[in-house]
Formats: sequence, C-alpha cells, structure tokens
Amino acid sequence: MKPFREAIKAGADAVMTAHIRYSKIDDSGRPATLSPAILTGLLREELGFNGVIITDDLEMGAITRHYGIKEAALEAVKAGADILLISHIYKLQQDALDALHEAVEAGDLSEQRIDESVERIIRLKHKYNL
Repeated sequence: MKPFREAIKAGADAVMTAHIRYSKIDDSGRPATLSPAILTGLLREELGFNGVIITDDLEMGAITRHYGIKEAALEAVKAGADILLISHIYKLQQDALDALHEAVEAGDLSEQRIDESVERIIRLKHKYNL
C-alpha cells in the first residue's frame, strides 16, 4: 500500500483500477475494478483518496470472460469508479450507459452516487481549466 499512500499524500488526482483479484483484501472473487471493498472501502475510506477513479478498459478479457458489459459497468460504478473506459466498440459504450440509466430509473443505483462521480470529475476539470 505504500505507493498508494504516497501518491495520495502527494495529491494524486486520479487512479486507474486493475482487473486483478486481491483475495486478501476482497475474498468475493471480484476483480478490483468491480470491488466495493477495494475501491470504496480501501481506496476511499481507509486511504482517504478523494480523486477520480478510472477503470481500465472494460472490454478486456479479464472482464468480458466473466461479465457482460452492462453488469460490469453497473458493478464498477457501484464499487466506486467514476469513469468507465470502454475503448473500442460504440455499442458497448451505449449498452453501459443504458445499464446505468436503467439502474437509476429502477432504484438500483442512486442519483446521488452518480452526482458524487460528476462532482469529482468537474473538480478535476476545473483544476486543469478544462
């Protein structure tokens, strides 16, 4: 954890998740990208990271072999990710967006959770005058 603690202490603006499992931190079998225990519990709560969390590409085999894009997108946001990378196929990008919209409409994902991510992203954009 030392590199993460040092990066956070130095003011890191963003981190990118990895699609690897850390069974000693989260024994659910979920990759870090989809793990609330890692993204919210460890990174946000324990280490105090308040910046933007970006997933690695959700089209990678470590995700697509085990999850559909809709499930992966929703689980990543629920876990604490702010930006979802879906880098190659437009239909998958649209499917992920639809899944998030449907989850908010169904009450499975709160607007407040989405707003938290939007606030972090806007804060980062303002910092760099974007």
